[in-house]
Amino acid sequence: MKKHEIHILSKKAGFTSMKEELTKEVEQFLDQKVNEGFEVVNISFTYYESAELIAFITLCR
Repeated sequence: MKKHEIHILSKKAGFTSMKEELTKEVEQFLDQKVNEGFEVVNISFTYYESAELIAFITLCR
C-alpha cells in the first residue's frame, strides 16, 4: 500500500512576483521529494482572496 502525503505551500506578494516565487519554491520542493523516492500524484494552484497563491501537492511513496 502506498503512503500518501499532502503538502501546502503558499506565497503572499504582488500578483506576478508571487506566481513566479511560488513556482520556484514548488519546483525546489518537488526536486527534493523526488530525490527522496516520492512520486508526484497531483499539484494544483489556487488564489485565496486575490492576495495569496496556494499550491496543494499530493505525493506518494
